[in-house]
Parts: sequence; C-alpha cells; structure tokens
Amino acid sequence: MRTKKIISLALALILAGGIFSPSSWAAVKQGAASLLLPTTGQAMNGELGRGKTKLMAAVEVASITAITVIGLAGGNILWFGVAPLLANHAWSGTDAYVSARRQSQPIGADIYAGSEISEAQRTLDLSRQGRFEREQAYQSDLKERIRRAGEQAG
Repeated sequence: MRTKKIISLALALILAGGIFSPSSWAAVKQGAASLLLPTTGQAMNGELGRGKTKLMAAVEVASITAITVIGLAGGNILWFGVAPLLANHAWSGTDAYVSARRQSQPIGADIYAGSEISEAQRTLDLSRQGRFEREQAYQSDLKERIRRAGEQAG
C-alpha cells in the first residue's frame, strides 16, 4: 500500500514537471522559498533593497516578537501574532512567484503588446506623413501668393 502512494506521488510530480517550463520552475522555487522564509525569494529575484522587502522583514520580526510576548498569556489572543505571520508568508511567497514570472518573460513577449506598438508606430508615421504633406501644400500656396502679389505690384 505504501509503495502505491510513493509511485502515485512520483507520477504526480513527473506530470507537474511537464506543466512547468524551466523558467516556471525557477518562479515556483522562489515562491516556495519566500513562503517558508519571507524575503528569501525577493533576494533571489534581486529585490532585496526594495521597500516591500523591508516591510516583509519588519512584519516577520514583529509577528515573531508578538507571538513570543503574547504566547505567555496564551488563549485566542495568540492569533494577534500568528495571523500577520501567516499573511506575511502568503504575501511574500506570492510576490516572489509573480516577480520571478515577470522577470523571466522576455520584453515584448505579449502578443498584443507587440501589435499595439506596431499599430501605434503606423499611426504615428501616417500622422507625420500627413503633417509633412500639409506643410508642403501650405509652403507652395504661400509661394504662389507671394508670386501673385509680386506680379500685381509690378
């Protein structure tokens, strides 16, 4: 019975491995690291000096301190330290995972963003062309008026 559980767990891990790409595994690894010890995944992402990382570390220290101090009293009041601790672990793990996924995607990987940029560039080029044609028309019209005024004066 125990071998069936081990085999099914191994099979589940192999199947899960097919779902994630190598860059996704890095994101999962960083998210899991931060889930266990907040700010670890942020450090792996190169976000160690950012404000959110410092806030996560401060919440972790404050929660552990609150658990230690309030733990002496016991009872339901202990949740005042445990709840922020659990929330901080969840926030840190999620943030590390999302940041790692965002960093692993190449710039312009989004299909729609590339088409929006090319459409914007096309619109800008058409606008410039139209402005150039209007300026040329205005200049030729101005030259024509100057020539007529010179003929009438002379």
